Amino acid sequence: MASIEYDPNRNARIALLHYSDGEKRYILHPNNLSVGDTVVSGSGISLQIGNALPLEEIPLGASVHNIELIPNRGGQIVRAAGTSAKILAKEGDYVTLRLPSKEIRLIRKECSATIG
Repeated sequence: MASIEYDPNRNARIALLHYSDGEKRYILHPNNLSVGDTVVSGSGISLQIGNALPLEEIPLGASVHNIELIPNRGGQIVRAAGTSAKILAKEGDYVTLRLPSKEIRLIRKECSATIG
């Protein structure tokens, strides 16, 4: 991560990432992520804060944010500053999450979420 920045159009901070191919992108800044930390996304990666991976690979009880509702569409829920959802159960093709509003929701296990 290169820097943490303020965006006047959001209530959460954003983090600037410099990818190894030279591309630069912004993500929502997870708590406890510092400048210089490495962030990775995909399947079969380590469970560190800021990494994004499919819900089926995240252990029960983990806190996640920036969750997809439809696979490969991008994060759509739990994106506000200071919010996180908790993984409660995994059954069949769905993962059960407790959202910040205390709502319990089933989301397909192929959908991605960010740790932290």
